[in-house]
Parts: sequence; structure tokens; C-alpha cells
Amino acid sequence: MTDLVFVADVHLVEGDEEAPVFMRFLRSLAGNTSRCIIVGDLFNVWIARRRFMSPGQMRLMDVMRDVAADGVRFEYVEGNRDYFVAENWSGDAFDQVTSGCMTAMAGPTRLLVTHGDQVNKADLPYRFWRALSRSLPVRSLLSLLTGSAGRRLAEGLERRLRGTNLRRKAQLPMADLDTLTRQAVADGCQGVVLGHFHTEIERQVGGGTLWVLPDWRSGRRYLRFGQDGRGRFVSYDEVAP
Repeated sequence: MTDLVFVADVHLVEGDEEAPVFMRFLRSLAGNTSRCIIVGDLFNVWIARRRFMSPGQMRLMDVMRDVAADGVRFEYVEGNRDYFVAENWSGDAFDQVTSGCMTAMAGPTRLLVTHGDQVNKADLPYRFWRALSRSLPVRSLLSLLTGSAGRRLAEGLERRLRGTNLRRKAQLPMADLDTLTRQAVADGCQGVVLGHFHTEIERQVGGGTLWVLPDWRSGRRYLRFGQDGRGRFVSYDEVAP
């Protein structure tokens, strides 16, 4: 059992009807998948300190622990709506959490994996916001908040961010994506996997392959690699219980 699965941009909110479906998807990995990498934005906003997390978020962490006990290794690459996941959940629900880029082996295929929000070098307002929102002063302010205040902050951010960045995501920075892929190939990778843009792409670039993951909600699509190192997009088709 050596299959590697990538999924991204699930964007769950509290009380989401999609949450039970996604939990069943995770449970379905046991027995056919050894490793699952979630490439950011699991929740619409995730301030990952436990006292700030909602009941639904904690339930999903419990499901992942259960599936991990059945032999699936979960890893996470932080996205643009993820805050402090690495310091709070690495070694728990996730074996590893990465805040930037990581490499992953799928059989003989070496992959560069990143969320994708930092690919567009021209998006200076976002790059400023990302640095500010993850800075030491912001971390210090969060440490002073009670659990209820932190949850209200997360809910406010979720409402504010809902539906934002759609225009920028619709305008794919293909030149930047191609440059990233060529650089990864030059560094010894055979491909790049990223999310963020909510668009399914498989594209040959400079002797390697660029895979852009679709958002989960649009079609429950994800990327699966077999032990031969070949990747393919597949759909999670469940039979209603």
C-alpha cells in the first residue's frame, strides 16, 4: 500500500454539510493509501490554537487521528487561510506540517509541494498581509485572547474572507507557475503540486509536470499517485448511506 493522495482547498465552515462527506472520504483512504497530504485551506479560516477552534474543527482532527491509527500518514502544507498550524498540530493529527514548500516521493517521482498563494510575485498587497498576519506581534496579541474571543475573531475573519480573491485566482499567473515548475525540475524534481487557484490543471512544463489541485467542493476531486509514480485526478464518488 504505497498510494499518495493530495487534496486542497476544502474550505469547511462550522455546520458545513460537506464536512461529513469529507470525513467519509478520509476514512475511505484506510487500506488503499499510505500518505495523504492536504495542501492548505482545510477550513475557510483556521486559527489553529486549540482554544480558538470550533467543535467541528476538533471533530475533524479526531477523525484524522482515527484514520492515522489505521495506517494513513497525514501531512499538511499551510495555505493562505491557515494560522499557526505547524506549531500546534505537527506530531498530532498530522505527522508533519510545512509552512512553505516540501518535497514528497511518489514511487520514483519526486514532487515539490506548496499551497500556491506565494507564487504570484506581483500580488504585493497579499504578500504584505501574509507577513503581517503571521508576525511576532500578531502572535503575541493572540496569546492574550480568551478562547471565546479567539473564536469570534476567526468567525469575523471567515465572514470577511468569504468569496474574496476570486478575481485574482481566476487570472492564473501561468508564467510564474511555469517558472516554478522549471526551477523544480532543475532542482531534481519531476513535478510540482499546488492548490490555491481552485482550478484543475495537468500541464507539461520544461520536462516536468505541473499539477494544480481543484478545490474540493466543486467536484470532490483529488490527485492520486500509485507506486509507479504516475499521478491522476480522480473523483470521490460515494454511495449515500
